[in-house]
Amino acid sequence: MRSGPTLATALYLALITALAKASAIPFLLFPELGALASVLFSDPAGSWARSPRLLVLTPVLTAILGVGISRMIPYGPVSVVLILLLSLLVIRALRSPIVPAISAGMLPLALGITSWQYPATILVGTGGLALLAVLRSRLALGTIPHPRPALGHGPIPSPWLPLAIFVAGGLLLVQLLGSRLVLYPPLFVICWEMLAQPHHCPWQERPFAVLLVTGVAALAGSMLVETLGVSPLAAFSAVFVTGLALQLAQLTCPPAYGLALLPFVIPSPSMTYPLHTLVGTAWLLLVVKLHQNHTGWRSARE
Repeated sequence: MRSGPTLATALYLALITALAKASAIPFLLFPELGALASVLFSDPAGSWARSPRLLVLTPVLTAILGVGISRMIPYGPVSVVLILLLSLLVIRALRSPIVPAISAGMLPLALGITSWQYPATILVGTGGLALLAVLRSRLALGTIPHPRPALGHGPIPSPWLPLAIFVAGGLLLVQLLGSRLVLYPPLFVICWEMLAQPHHCPWQERPFAVLLVTGVAALAGSMLVETLGVSPLAAFSAVFVTGLALQLAQLTCPPAYGLALLPFVIPSPSMTYPLHTLVGTAWLLLVVKLHQNHTGWRSARE
């Protein structure tokens, strides 16, 4: 991994943070922008960079669903499952590669967002990324390489039973620890990639690295907000530290950026946030491991 995409992502998030502060609209800094930007800048031949319309549309639609359900149904099994399933349905119906849109749907429920302003604000960050993708494609004049072939082959076990176990256990942990952030929104992205697309998930076989890097990202984001406040410098530093952690671990896991940026939009964030997210990540990795052992599935990479 090169430092150029990490620096570009950090600069973009710093700019978005500056806009959020100047406009007093905090959710311009949509946490999953970190994941979206990092992939867009590092992989110009990827499906995200080649789908600018879906890059804009998919998170906005799931955000609308998230706000609607958050306004009608209190936090609990029904609302969590409904938002998750509807978000997956939107992704499937659009044939969209933008899996982080799941997080856009989950964020209103996790943070109690009921304002219709939220989906509109997502348009700013994702629209900017889509514009950059289009401009880069036109300026490249054919120099962007062709998409790489997909990695891995073979049957994929059904994700629905382990997904149900993960959600049920996660909701129990939410009740025990008193924090919805045990099921932090990017965790559902990590979960779906590991369970539904294991042959293509770059962090599938690195559970301990995932646990370490996500913990570092959550801690870095919390400490930077605590010391520097919600500022462009803090956002830049959170993204840069997360990118550095990913590089040192030799891990590709874009949702880690969402963990680092989530404290920037949490009202009165607590320093217990890293612990809660660590518990949620550990629970997911345990479910995935047990599922793999039960099915006898092993990734097949070439």
